[in-house]
Amino acid sequence: MTGKDRIILQKIAGYARETGEYIQGMTFDAFMRDRKTIAASAFCISQIGELAKDVSESAQSSHPQIPWRSIKGMRNRIVHDYENVDLAVLWGTITKSFPTLIESIDALLASEAYSDSALLPENEQ
Repeated sequence: MTGKDRIILQKIAGYARETGEYIQGMTFDAFMRDRKTIAASAFCISQIGELAKDVSESAQSSHPQIPWRSIKGMRNRIVHDYENVDLAVLWGTITKSFPTLIESIDALLASEAYSDSALLPENEQ
């Protein structure tokens, strides 16, 4: 994995965490009534999809546990048809998919950091 891929993955996880913060303590009904939170969440999700397009093909194929195609597809739905985005799908993405995505990215970045440091001489670790 390239350094650029690592940076992109960190940004993706950051946006996913941000959406979780936006809805913290909210119910689905409260979310449905809060246009600002919906807009902010949709923005973060579209940013995640945009960033995912820049992850190298080799990194994407090496990590199939991350739903790259779905992430990019969600971005396209939001950007090209915002008025018809199903808010239940948006809520489900944030509440169900993002915790798993964050966990996968965190584990991936941790394993990459471990394997990178394993290659350093002991006095540089």
